[in-house]
Amino acid sequence: MSEIEQAMDEKLSTILHVDMDAFYASVAEKDNPALRGKALVVGAGARGVVLSANYEARKFGIRAAMPVGRAQRMAPHAIFVAPDHHRYSEVSEVVMEIFRSVSPLVEPLSLDEAFIDVTGAKRLLGTGREIAESIRAQVFKSEGITCSVGIATTKFIAKLASDRCKPNGVLEIAHDRVLEFLHPLPVSAVWGVGPKTAEELMKLGLRTVEDIAKTPRATLIRALGEATGAHLYELAWGRDYRDVVPDEPDKSISNAETFASDIEDTEILLRELLRLTEKATHRMRESNKSARTISIKVRFADFKTISRSKTVPLPI
Repeated sequence: MSEIEQAMDEKLSTILHVDMDAFYASVAEKDNPALRGKALVVGAGARGVVLSANYEARKFGIRAAMPVGRAQRMAPHAIFVAPDHHRYSEVSEVVMEIFRSVSPLVEPLSLDEAFIDVTGAKRLLGTGREIAESIRAQVFKSEGITCSVGIATTKFIAKLASDRCKPNGVLEIAHDRVLEFLHPLPVSAVWGVGPKTAEELMKLGLRTVEDIAKTPRATLIRALGEATGAHLYELAWGRDYRDVVPDEPDKSISNAETFASDIEDTEILLRELLRLTEKATHRMRESNKSARTISIKVRFADFKTISRSKTVPLPI
């Protein structure tokens, strides 16, 4: 690497996306090693939903948010265990502290994943890959569970990279290799592209991210609307200007879920709402807090968002 290239490289951000592998199932296996190597599903009650499935269970098509009853039919021999949210919070707290020991710029996305900006840590701790490997080793030594890490100069590409090195892997996408990595991917790889948007893109003859990138921005906006069209065009060129935003003391407690595909089944949505409500109220009890306002926010495939709130007279 020339001095000029090295200077340019040092100016670029180095962002990690760390995602625990089958986190809830991995915690159950950690606490009961006899479960290792067996198809394991976290979720109880025929009318409940699957919170997590280990990789043995996923071979049978079992996925998170699936009704437990359906998962039982798909893999009758699988072991089903009830969720233990208190335990997940304990392990997550340890893992997040490991992340913060590397960099103060940690943006948790959920209990089991986070972005970490390690740009300022490289002079002391080594390259992005060396830092990623150190994090993985510390997590495994401390908690006996594995994680996958994507490394890139943007959050979008780092997340794509971690998705593609699971389980228990590291994938670094250099700045000058972003388009080589990104463009062959299917359009569904882009954040915000669910089945409906993918169908609209297919009507335009767009099947890969490269197809989106080579389509005029104005064409995408006409077909998909201003927000979605512009959003997809920028991401198709690997452009993502969002910073890693460290978490601050909670003024609110929330849980959210982005589905891999658009969901129209009301029963599935209600089950997911119940699951998220249980997680949020558990966190509220754990932190000894109460609230007066309850809000629900829904974001559609076209990025339109609606929300509803209810404020009660006394804290609950």
